[in-house]
Amino acid sequence: MSGCDLAPIFEYVDACNRATRMQDLADAARKYYATTPARETSYHHYPAFVSPGMEEGLRVLATGFPEDYVREYNRKKLWRVDPFVRLAATATAPFFWSEGLRDPSLSDHELAYLEYMRGANLGDGIAVPVYGPRGRNGYCGLGFGRGAPRPAPDVIAEIHWACQIGHLAYCRILTSRQPGETALSAREKEILGWIARGQTNNEIAETLHISRNTVETYIRRCFEKLDVNDRVSAALRGMALGMVD
Repeated sequence: MSGCDLAPIFEYVDACNRATRMQDLADAARKYYATTPARETSYHHYPAFVSPGMEEGLRVLATGFPEDYVREYNRKKLWRVDPFVRLAATATAPFFWSEGLRDPSLSDHELAYLEYMRGANLGDGIAVPVYGPRGRNGYCGLGFGRGAPRPAPDVIAEIHWACQIGHLAYCRILTSRQPGETALSAREKEILGWIARGQTNNEIAETLHISRNTVETYIRRCFEKLDVNDRVSAALRGMALGMVD
């Protein structure tokens, strides 16, 4: 792969834009990453921010990694202790796995996972954060193989671009298959907005010139429709779904 040869990435972008099925994206990604130094690729997609069952909804797709490694990773849900998943969530640019190994915040469980990872002889790679609409974020892990040289910065930049483009295409196809957003009435959305602004039930009642009991009834309905149990989660989920400015 040469930094001057942009044909593969342009073809990949076009394929992502035309994709209407997940298989289309998988085929396009497989073809593109074959032109890069990446020998192992993984994609962790998180469901919409504060959606119900976030952990259950996490999706992990991987190619090129040892089959036993991938099987154990999924069976034991090792993304819970994979530090690169956590570190990428607050990163703004790709970083090498070897750099993440030196992070002082690593927990004992994360260090134990890294020992397991070393045993798989994956070599070095990069962690790429990707971000999407309404909190649909993710993490791409790309391994270069044991003993492989580090790719040049322009190659890393191109891979970063490809990861983000692929992630947004995945989000587009995923959300097009889902039912419409949770339906809140105009009054429920209004009250949710005041909750997000930190108003108490009494303050909301005074603002809207309705009784406190009425406010509490609307809030219970919001909780039920948003599938949450507290005001903070309701406000966050409302923001994630575009119901709160």
